[in-house]
Amino acid sequence: MPIEIEGLRGGWFAHRDALAAEFRPRTTLLSPFDRLIHDRDRALDLFGFDYVLEMYKPRAARRWGYFALPVLHHDRLVGKLDATADHKSSTLRIHAIHQDVPFTRAMGDAIEAELESLASWLGLESVDRD
Repeated sequence: MPIEIEGLRGGWFAHRDALAAEFRPRTTLLSPFDRLIHDRDRALDLFGFDYVLEMYKPRAARRWGYFALPVLHHDRLVGKLDATADHKSSTLRIHAIHQDVPFTRAMGDAIEAELESLASWLGLESVDRD
């Protein structure tokens, strides 16, 4: 159904069931292909979230990393995770966590829990910061 978003121009649509559903905040890492950020201009308009998938850029031209994962905390996109799954050592290697906004202790704790969850999902035994 068509909706208006205060402060933004253009036409927007929302599924009526989504408008009626109770919001349950959580913290998660998104794929760079997630529909929430797929339209980069829309993500910038709605969330002030600047994002580019940089895997095709030369290393020296990257700001956030080869395959940085957007970080969603509750209803805000708050940063980007640059990490690599090192299967030989069974380690999720964290190269950088880019903060678009300063992380509170609660945000940091929630993101740390997500890193552990990601490592587990990937079948890795540990998380290591470079």
